[in-house]
Amino acid sequence: MILNRKSIIIILLCFIFINCSNKDSTTIYPTGFVDPSDSSGGSGGSGGSGGSGGGDTTELDVQLMYPLDDQTKLFSTTWGAHQRTFIVHVPPNFDSNYSIPLLFVLHGYTSSATAIHSYSGFDQIADQENFIAVYVQGTTDLTGTTGWDVNVVGTFDGVDDVGFFKALIQYFKTDYNINSDKIFSCGMSLGGFMSYRLACELEEINGIGSVTGSHAVYYTCNPPNKKNIIHFHGNADAVVPYYGTSWSVPVETVHDFWANNNNCQDQSQITVPDFNNDGLQSTQFISYNCDENTDVVLYKMEYEGHTWFHQDWGDDLNSSELIWEFFKDK
Repeated sequence: MILNRKSIIIILLCFIFINCSNKDSTTIYPTGFVDPSDSSGGSGGSGGSGGSGGGDTTELDVQLMYPLDDQTKLFSTTWGAHQRTFIVHVPPNFDSNYSIPLLFVLHGYTSSATAIHSYSGFDQIADQENFIAVYVQGTTDLTGTTGWDVNVVGTFDGVDDVGFFKALIQYFKTDYNINSDKIFSCGMSLGGFMSYRLACELEEINGIGSVTGSHAVYYTCNPPNKKNIIHFHGNADAVVPYYGTSWSVPVETVHDFWANNNNCQDQSQITVPDFNNDGLQSTQFISYNCDENTDVVLYKMEYEGHTWFHQDWGDDLNSSELIWEFFKDK
């Protein structure tokens, strides 16, 4: 990634100004630096190599920090030079003798795992649909801001987030006996960028959901296999513009990329019902008849901004419910 200092400052200010005023803004459990000069990473994973986290995955030394309730716990581990935390919610009567799906849920820039755990509602969906929801905390950069290494904000360059998720997947396979064919990720804003990066680099990821995220311009995606993709984006988004910027790929271009990757043969457009009665109707693009029974779906939300879509907040649809409805049969 090549960004000059001025570009980084502009991006930082843009995200901070907008995100601090929306639903994805609270930072309660930031992840601090352990020691940036210590490549050993202490007692946990060493971080492996960068990029796709190739090679052998170091086993994580995961510690329980404290329970949030009977089904939800906060855990900590060390990866590379960072302490990493994540919230795990298991459905009622969880039994590791039976494999169930896993969903990573990733917060946006300046935000936290706690914030998206609170507003996304995936705990309730996991209880009904019988899957494990894991809310992963990003790292904190030198400015004290949380985020992900996705070739958008230069202060996160060099953090081996992909390697960390590869190690997390192995941890959940071993300790929770998750279904290896049903591992998904979704995220808000920069968390959507991170979910796309996981789809681009990790074969284990079956599908991803992005809410207001995209591909980074300064990043080349080479997917190891076919992926299921669902994306929600307002065409009035001023933070990650629908039609792209110098650092963010236009959303419909991203959709076409994954449709081509999956060798989809057909596409349809469906008008989303005006459930909120505001006189505006959004559009759903569906690329189908794809290889390996994959699908690529895009919701173009008319005159919507940078938000997690929820009918209780005045939107036409619930992105969380539609994300899992899309994933459950994949």
